[in-house]
Amino acid sequence: MRKVPFWAATAVLAGCFSAATQAATLEERVERVERMVSSQTLLDMLERLETLQQEVQQLRGQVEEQQYTITGLKDRQRELYLDIDRRMSRIEREGGGAAPAAVEPGAGASAPALTASPGAAVVASPAAGAPAANDEARMQQEREAYQQAFDMLRELRYAQATAAFRDFLQKFPDGRYAHIAQYWLGEAGYAQRDFRQAIADYNALLANYPNSPKRAEAMLKVGYSHYELKEAEQARAVLEQLVQQFPDSTEAGQARNLLKRINRNAG
Repeated sequence: MRKVPFWAATAVLAGCFSAATQAATLEERVERVERMVSSQTLLDMLERLETLQQEVQQLRGQVEEQQYTITGLKDRQRELYLDIDRRMSRIEREGGGAAPAAVEPGAGASAPALTASPGAAVVASPAAGAPAANDEARMQQEREAYQQAFDMLRELRYAQATAAFRDFLQKFPDGRYAHIAQYWLGEAGYAQRDFRQAIADYNALLANYPNSPKRAEAMLKVGYSHYELKEAEQARAVLEQLVQQFPDSTEAGQARNLLKRINRNAG
């Protein structure tokens, strides 16, 4: 067997060691690069995640702010409804074109006329107190029906309130609260931006209840509704009529401002 020279064996071993060393070094470099790439990817993902979290927090803050604003608007709207209802009720009590208040028994009501004759018992007409009692019962029913409908409106349950007020008007078309119920129908439509229906209900108030103290406001809302519907000429006509009929009212001042806006847009 031929012997391999020592120097040749050494060279072979050195070459193998060098190749192994280079392979190990290359593998380490690859692993290091992979770790770097992996680390960079993780960093990018973390940065993106932090950015998304910040955006979510900002959006959550905006949503909470909008919810707070909406809640405030709803509270103010409820207070507005209550204030209008209180003022309307006060007008009704003070006799502002409404039916007279019912006289409670024992509160100064006149006794039924009595006829006395010698030797005869004093007899009151049995039907004398019946109409008053019937009227009082009907007025109580009207008050309760109106209050139920108004409570729905105050809670901003517009669909239920609308149905309740329409039912109220069918039962009590000439009642003392009828014109107020008709006004609230217009308000419910306007609040829901159903401007066509709002116009119809406000016009029903104007047509059916000429003595209502809400006429000026109903006319103003009709004007605003036409304006929202891009019907400038119809809006101008009713607003000019409002200014002519109620020149010194707050609603007339608002109507003049809207007329200026309409004229600017037309120009």
